[in-house]
Amino acid sequence: MSVLLADIDATCAALGYSDGQKYQAEPDAAESLKHLIWILRRDLDNHEYRRHLGRSKVLQTDLVYMLPDYVHHEELSDLLIRLLVILTNPTLLLYRDGAPKDNHGRKVFMELIDILQGYKAAFARDKVWNSLFEKLKQALEIDFAIRSEEQNLLIERILVLVRNVLQVPANPEAECRADNDASLHDQVIWALHITGMLDLVLFVISSPDEEQFHLHGLEIVCLLFREQSAESLADASLQRSLSEKQRDQQELLAARRRERARRQARPPPGRHSRFGGTYVIRNMKSVSDRDVICHQALERVSSIDFDREKEQQKRSHRHIKEEAQVTRRSAFTVRLCLREYCIEVLRSAYNTLVRQVRRVLERNAGSSSHDDSYLLWAIRFFMEFNRLSGLQLQLVSESLSVQCFHWVLTRMQHDMDMIVSDKKQARLWAKRLHVALLTFRELLQSLLALQKLKDDNNARALFDMLLNNVCYVLEYRETVLHLLMNYNEAHST
Repeated sequence: MSVLLADIDATCAALGYSDGQKYQAEPDAAESLKHLIWILRRDLDNHEYRRHLGRSKVLQTDLVYMLPDYVHHEELSDLLIRLLVILTNPTLLLYRDGAPKDNHGRKVFMELIDILQGYKAAFARDKVWNSLFEKLKQALEIDFAIRSEEQNLLIERILVLVRNVLQVPANPEAECRADNDASLHDQVIWALHITGMLDLVLFVISSPDEEQFHLHGLEIVCLLFREQSAESLADASLQRSLSEKQRDQQELLAARRRERARRQARPPPGRHSRFGGTYVIRNMKSVSDRDVICHQALERVSSIDFDREKEQQKRSHRHIKEEAQVTRRSAFTVRLCLREYCIEVLRSAYNTLVRQVRRVLERNAGSSSHDDSYLLWAIRFFMEFNRLSGLQLQLVSESLSVQCFHWVLTRMQHDMDMIVSDKKQARLWAKRLHVALLTFRELLQSLLALQKLKDDNNARALFDMLLNNVCYVLEYRETVLHLLMNYNEAHST
């Protein structure tokens, strides 16, 4: 193994060098890239070769500089994109049986995540996305009917690379970013925005001809809005709203109150009282119906506690702790960018995307290779954004239908059944059930919002139709009751 690690170091050193203006690749750089791909495909169970490449920082020092300068070199650019996709693969996909449970495996797992976070910082550069934008635009300009298999593979690899970079989890402790500040995720989003990559993703998900790439586009869109809330994006405007100013003012006042209380709670300086003894507490009876005798110091008598020596009841460790949702206020410009992008998705792509992806998922209903959580999350997020921005019925017509209600209900029932039958993955199915339940709740809230549009005849007709076909059907009405009766705190929160 040590011989192969030395071979990896020699291969990385033979890729080339940067002279400060342009990356100078060696004549055999293509063979070196092929060799690295060959090594990664034959990695060990502990992912030693992948971790060694991450520690050598070859992506940060060579690959992201080589790609912009050799984007027009067909062989080199194709090999670079393939290698970048392999290096940025999500860590969970490397483990077939889920995250490891043992200490050593967990340490390797966390090291791989740290390496991916370093890769994500390297992709905050505009030049990398400019070169990928040119490659993707060239391939998409070719009509899908005459497009070759290699060109389709190139489109898929670039979309998967965007997905891989966006899915890297954030590390707030290392970044130390406050709200309204640009985090690493925000920097990547901004680089995608100014280079035009988001526009190409929007074209892909809005075109019925690019149906084979809709799942990748859906994942990218969901990961873009991963740290955002629909409410904060709906309230974003060119100027800070009154509610946002009041919220910031209240947070500042609360912080000042906490600091003042902390200073007041600090004991004043001075000599410590050494006076001690036994005291009788008046008007407090003991078990013998006499005054309580206290054998504590004087300063502790006022805060006497009879439960101090009692043993705490042991709680079951099988209960699932509720996971905190990472939601933050991004930089102001990033929020405006995401708000405009959300509006564009609703106007030009939402109905087409929901229709095509739901058709693909229903076609592969018996397969476990497709996760419907992304579509459920997208339906919930965009419908909430549309409802809070002023409900426009034509933008979400594909979701406000009996077919969509029925599909969400079947997903919930399927997840409930899988929790019982697949006990090893019960926690995973519980998470998917939670996403489906939030989507069902948003469908009902949008249905209530339809009732308020009294001047719109189409909205009134749709509300009556959904009311008769959903709210009056026993199957829908008993869903929440069925969830409560089958609730199990061992795998749900």
